[in-house]
Amino acid sequence: MSFETSNYIKVENFISPEICNIFKMYALFDELNDFTDDDEFPNTHCRYADSFTESLLLQFKSKMENITNRKLIPTYSYFRNYTNGDILPDHMDRNACENSASLTMFFDYKGKPDDYRWPLHVYVKGEKKYLHCDVGDAIIYDGSKIKHGREMLSAGKGTRHIQIFLHYVDADGPYASSEKYDRRKCIGIKRPLRPLGSNLVGI
Repeated sequence: MSFETSNYIKVENFISPEICNIFKMYALFDELNDFTDDDEFPNTHCRYADSFTESLLLQFKSKMENITNRKLIPTYSYFRNYTNGDILPDHMDRNACENSASLTMFFDYKGKPDDYRWPLHVYVKGEKKYLHCDVGDAIIYDGSKIKHGREMLSAGKGTRHIQIFLHYVDADGPYASSEKYDRRKCIGIKRPLRPLGSNLVGI
């Protein structure tokens, strides 16, 4: 299976354990200081265009180009600290998420077996496929074409699951001009998220 033929692919060990561990601490410290900037999920800490994740967005651009076999333009990054009871409704992303990476950075499931992994599911030709990731793994997908979501995280009080999202568009595609840098002046600049209507931000 390849990204070109299926519009999604799982890549194991996409990001190193050292970076995952550093980001875990960073994201939890960030939450401790309550820097949440999105009310889409009011009880779940998240950040748009965080300096750490924007740096990863640029760092992994060439790796994403190798995986997708496309020349890419970065649009934006995002992270979310999911907690027990969170659910990600089935959705498709906006055009800025044409080439996306969902990175599993950390999880601690209090009420589940050690081998449990909270799965992302995608729909391929009407079939629902569950994708289970370990820390450091990534799902590379076209969020504007693949419907995806997560069922309720029900793993006990104190459960944590941290995810980073890196988004790009095809430099030779229809969204290269309109979605470049997510309509910001450059990568690294924060701004309020635009009204999303029926589409969720890439999460």
